[in-house]
Amino acid sequence: MADKIRLVYLDEEQGWQSQAYAALNVDFELHIPENLPRDIESLWPEIKEFNAEAILIDYRLNEAGEVAYTGDDVIKEIHKHNKHLPMFIITSYEDNALIECKEAEIVRGKELLAEADKVIKLKNIITASVNKYEARKSSAEDIIISLQAKVKTGESLSNEDETNKFDAELYLSEL
Repeated sequence: MADKIRLVYLDEEQGWQSQAYAALNVDFELHIPENLPRDIESLWPEIKEFNAEAILIDYRLNEAGEVAYTGDDVIKEIHKHNKHLPMFIITSYEDNALIECKEAEIVRGKELLAEADKVIKLKNIITASVNKYEARKSSAEDIIISLQAKVKTGESLSNEDETNKFDAELYLSEL
């Protein structure tokens, strides 16, 4: 059996934490912090230590007043460390989040965690995004290895090779 995708779920409400666990724990290796750190900078070390492959984030993390940041702020912070890690905003306020989010590419309603047919859709979205992320990472690594082998045998790199090498190295440096 293949390893499960390592998914972090961030939400300040324990009810939604339980709902996410019930909906996702069979198919994903989950990390759900019971309490969010007060300072947003403390999130990345925890996410990195878990070796997360995707993050599902409640939009209004600050709603209960425990933290001062939103899900969009979390994405902005994580982008400082990894610009390509799949991250999704999930919220009960989908219309507001679609307007207000600057960093999030994918905003979904929390009904995806509550309705069985929609949970399947959410799992498929996460899995497809992680597979794309891993494929792009693997492709960049393969490009660098093949071009290094080319140089090692004495061949010179074409302009296209140089461009591909630059793009692959840039992508990997942003992970």
